[in-house]
Amino acid sequence: MKAHYFLVRELLDNQLVDRDKLNLGKIDGIAIHVAQGKQPRVTHLESGALILARRLGPRWERFVAFMTRHFGARKNPVFRVPWSKVTKTGIDIQIDIDGVKSDAFAWEHWLDDHLIGRLPLAHEHIKEE
Repeated sequence: MKAHYFLVRELLDNQLVDRDKLNLGKIDGIAIHVAQGKQPRVTHLESGALILARRLGPRWERFVAFMTRHFGARKNPVFRVPWSKVTKTGIDIQIDIDGVKSDAFAWEHWLDDHLIGRLPLAHEHIKEE
């Protein structure tokens, strides 16, 4: 991987892709650690509606925080990926995690458990003719 990045241009809003090439959403934020006398370093990539709302302003952030507290499926409204898990950068940012088991698919799991799974014939296989 490269040693230097133009963070906003090269990372922000790019697609996160897990080790199995599943799309996990866009990168909405970049967490940077700044220590006195040292170079800043990227610690995490962040994804989620709360991070995106934060970029739009404090009113949007408060609104999304309220909605997430009351209707959110995730334990944490922000999906964080440690920089150490980034394996490849480019148009897609590949990360070394299993996306299906991660919190990135929390909404899909919630919908399956609470809505789709309750529909008649939802889990039966339809035979192809």
